[in-house]
Amino acid sequence: MNAGVPARTIEISEALGIPNSSADEILRTLAATGYLTYNQATKLYAPSYKIVANASSIEQSFFGGGQIGEIMEDMRRETGASVFVTQQNDCWSESIAETLGDWKASPDVAPSYHDQMVCFERNSWRPGTNFAAAMLAQQSNVDIIQLATRTQRLGFGPKGPTLMKHLVDRIAQTRNRGFSICRRSRSQPVDSIAMPLRVPHGVASYAIGVVGDPLFSSDNDVRQMLSGMQSVIFRYNDGIRRSKTISIQ
Repeated sequence: MNAGVPARTIEISEALGIPNSSADEILRTLAATGYLTYNQATKLYAPSYKIVANASSIEQSFFGGGQIGEIMEDMRRETGASVFVTQQNDCWSESIAETLGDWKASPDVAPSYHDQMVCFERNSWRPGTNFAAAMLAQQSNVDIIQLATRTQRLGFGPKGPTLMKHLVDRIAQTRNRGFSICRRSRSQPVDSIAMPLRVPHGVASYAIGVVGDPLFSSDNDVRQMLSGMQSVIFRYNDGIRRSKTISIQ
């Protein structure tokens, strides 16, 4: 994905940070099953079209065809911002797709974000990011507390019992509003808005949102951006409802 050209085993193992022997075994297996092509003379591996064909089938079955890409492009056109989709992987949050808009982070700004869905800061548990908050808003309070407990077992946060009320209250606020805002400090403008994203057949939570540096200079800008995003989400959710109705009939 990073190089965009065929690669040798050693290059792939170094890029993935796994032992060369492990990479060799995985690559041989994928080549034997047709997901990669391999040239014995050059020792190069490359993706085969079988990956594309299978991915297209998965996209149709699990993600409603190209609907995810369409909603991202629709939101980019509506807002002019860069649009990101994230997914939950147990205790972790992953950015899985992006569409760049006119609003981008400044070249000299490299903001860092928590990978954890929840983190312990300033003596309380809180969502790792506003995207994490949007994903957690789709879950019950019991699920949220269990997630925080699993995160604590991984070594994040203090040992021993801790209060979860602040975390639950923050997620409840996101759930009620339907969105979560990121503001790096009270004196700085909002630079990101995230919303829950429903995915057909999804077993994990997803979120979609806009990111910039900064996106807004006033509360009126925030309201206009929210209105545009909410209209896109409404059209997307309405399309899911209509497709379900048609399939049932």
